[in-house]
Amino acid sequence: MNDRGYQLLQETVERLLRRNAYLHLNNVLRKTHPADIAHLLTLLNDRSARSVFEHIPDKEIAANVLSELEPGFRKTFLQGLEVGKLVEILSVMADDDAADLLADLPDDRRQEILGLLSHEHTEDVSELLAYPEGTAGRIMTTDFLVLPKNMTAQAAIQEVRKAAEKEMVFYLYVTDEEGRLVGVLSLRQLVTAQDYTPLEEIMIRDVIKVHVNTDQEEVARLVSLYNLLAIPVVDHGDLLVGIITVDDVIDVLREEATEDLMKMAGTSGEEISYSSVWKNAKARLPWLFASWVSGIIAMNVIGAFSTGFSAQMAVFALLATFIPIVNGMGGNVGTQSLSIIVRGLATGRVDAKSFAKEMFREVRVGLILGIFYGILLALAGVLFTRQTVVGLVAGLAICINMTLAAVMGTFLPLIAARFKVDPAVASGPFIASSLDVVGATVFFLISYLLLL
Repeated sequence: MNDRGYQLLQETVERLLRRNAYLHLNNVLRKTHPADIAHLLTLLNDRSARSVFEHIPDKEIAANVLSELEPGFRKTFLQGLEVGKLVEILSVMADDDAADLLADLPDDRRQEILGLLSHEHTEDVSELLAYPEGTAGRIMTTDFLVLPKNMTAQAAIQEVRKAAEKEMVFYLYVTDEEGRLVGVLSLRQLVTAQDYTPLEEIMIRDVIKVHVNTDQEEVARLVSLYNLLAIPVVDHGDLLVGIITVDDVIDVLREEATEDLMKMAGTSGEEISYSSVWKNAKARLPWLFASWVSGIIAMNVIGAFSTGFSAQMAVFALLATFIPIVNGMGGNVGTQSLSIIVRGLATGRVDAKSFAKEMFREVRVGLILGIFYGILLALAGVLFTRQTVVGLVAGLAICINMTLAAVMGTFLPLIAARFKVDPAVASGPFIASSLDVVGATVFFLISYLLLL
């Protein structure tokens, strides 16, 4: 649904709520996709959103709506739902979605809800919650189709027909007598095989799989790299314990991309779109402190060099007008290099081992950009100030600063990756802070050498 569609839906729902026309509201919600209802809730005020959710006509639809809500909004929204309502919804949810939802609740409320669910559902969900957050074990589903390797193709087809409630049967996973994963085959391979052919004769033995403790970003990278619709999850004994489907991987990619963008902007890695003003400010405060400290250092650098220009204060004043463009262009190049490297690390195109290669490439890019804009700024400096030396200083400064910015934008995330630190953390205020100091130092050092 596009923006105009959401606007019309919002206006219709709000009009029905004002009229207490709940029967018509039920009909509208029944015809609306759960993902669109989830987005609608974020557009309404809190009271209207809760009223709409209470009048969703089917608990399966309500379960899908909760699954589609943005994590930050859902965490707040769940606090206002009654335990009984949550139990009804969770009872029809897939185990992995239920575990994801319960993880957003306080411990005492989570335990209360688990105590009210069926024993089988509680056991499955609790097993998923036992895995660390952000791992394959936490996001996998345990409701999938598995077949023994000695089963015939004809018998396997019968099992597939019975597996309507199982999670995705595009891939069929084959295990040995102990439950260890030994192969995989597609539906196409199965239906085109001879009836009495054992599965072990037609299955693919080299299975792409992940461990329960594999990071979810690595899971997403593998699914994307090999264009998979699902990927199996095994435990320490290579026993098949679950699968992760592509829809869960898409959620992971969205979550990780949001987290990285927030960190690159200098905010908390958590979803803060729906947090209070105080919490939002508190999350940004420590990151921006780095910029404040670097500003103080840059101020002292400028002050130290300015004392040497006491006899040439007019020239110094002209030079100072070029500081914003020199630092600004350096910051832009540094952020571009940083974004490219962080993205490359996230997709697997770049790794810590390619340090020298990536550094050399970005140095050349920064140098080319620096030379181009250095010539432009030098010409502009001469044109506007009528002093050749001022244009020369500005041109050299921006050339060197842009080159160093490309180096630093590449260096910081690669070093972070080498020491197993999230590369996105080394961005935002950190790259800007470093470049402020470096830019001021380079600019006035060149000025000092050429003018004194």
